[in-house]
Parts: sequence; C-alpha cells; structure tokens
Amino acid sequence: MSRTTVATLLNFLVPGAGLWYLGYDGKAIKNFAVAVVLGVIGLGSQREHVLYLFLAVAAGSAGYAHSIARTAGSLPHSDPSQHHHNSQNDGA
Repeated sequence: MSRTTVATLLNFLVPGAGLWYLGYDGKAIKNFAVAVVLGVIGLGSQREHVLYLFLAVAAGSAGYAHSIARTAGSLPHSDPSQHHHNSQNDGA
C-alpha cells in the first residue's frame, strides 16, 4: 500500500494522523484542531445531523492528506521510521 493511501486512510480515521505519518506535524495538529472545533460546534448546534458532520470532516481531512501527499511528490522523509519532527514542512 502506498504512503499516499496510508496517509489518506489514517486521516479519514483520525484527522491529522495521516499528515503526522507523512511528517507534516504542524499541519497535522492544525487539521486535528479544526476537526475538534467543528465537532464541538456540530454537537452544540446540529445534534440531529452530527453523523453527517463527522463524515464530512473525515472526508475533507482524508482529501487534504491525499492532496498533500500527492503534491509533495518526494515525501519529507524517505525512511518511514523517521516521519516525525520535520520543521521544514510545518507551515500552513
């Protein structure tokens, strides 16, 4: 399975996890924070549609990771065991 596919699946399951896997720690934290904020807002205002909100956030998050992985071409680290703490790729 390619790194792009793994990142997409991880980000669908837990927003930001796929970005963290790719070495984009800053983007991962921002993605997770946005998903949490949207979830809290959704729980507070749209309880009857919260499942749709969670699915939309998960799909958007997965698409974001997929786009980053595809655009990056050569990923931040060639060694998957060293995918954390890449300060060059932490920008928005």
